[in-house]
Amino acid sequence: MMATRVLYMEERRGQDPDPNYAREFDARIVERGPDFVVLDQTLFYAEGGGQPDDTGSLRWTDGEARVLRVTKEKGFVKHHVDRMPNADSVHGVIDWNRRYKHMRMHTSQHLMSGLVFRKYAARTVGNQIHMDYSRVDFQPANFTTDDLKRIEDECNGVVASAQDVRIFEEDRVVVQNKIEDRALLDLIPQSVRRLRIIQIGTADYCPCGGTHLKNISEIGRVRILEKRSKGKETDRVVYELLPA
Repeated sequence: MMATRVLYMEERRGQDPDPNYAREFDARIVERGPDFVVLDQTLFYAEGGGQPDDTGSLRWTDGEARVLRVTKEKGFVKHHVDRMPNADSVHGVIDWNRRYKHMRMHTSQHLMSGLVFRKYAARTVGNQIHMDYSRVDFQPANFTTDDLKRIEDECNGVVASAQDVRIFEEDRVVVQNKIEDRALLDLIPQSVRRLRIIQIGTADYCPCGGTHLKNISEIGRVRILEKRSKGKETDRVVYELLPA
């Protein structure tokens, strides 16, 4: 059985709809578990990398199942459902409100991480995205109130520049030479020779398997809520996004 084809992972080439903005798809069920189905292809994001999973529904001629959770195991995406589809093919629909909020948060996290790395030489060593707020852990860091104001202002300055977000693949060696210590490449198996890159204009370049905006103007406005010291020269920055 082939691994699940993950539709939002495709390179951004001006498709309509864009792979990250597509909301519906058709698929065949290739495996059934006690409370999950594996499809031949999917738009649902499986939890991981600091981004929560998508939710939504799988529909067929005479029924519908809620997708409550999405996980990934050895290349296969498991859609955990509240009832088992009694059809071989389904029409998937993702919860767009949830997905889009995660996209705004994830792209803003890349923006902040890239900016902090350039300005303060602090790497992102952890992050967790939520619909209404997110947090990023930086190391080494001991940010002052002025530093936080500068980070917020510079993030919003870049957002105002309305730069496009590119999604493409590059050879691992090329990526290693470009990112220096910006990302933890060691977490990606050495067997992966081509990496999916998220490039935010001139602001950031980083491998990532998440869902992202087409233009950073969609982020809105970044507002830092607080900083928490996590010890070992690590600061946690918590922020929210406001409408543009």
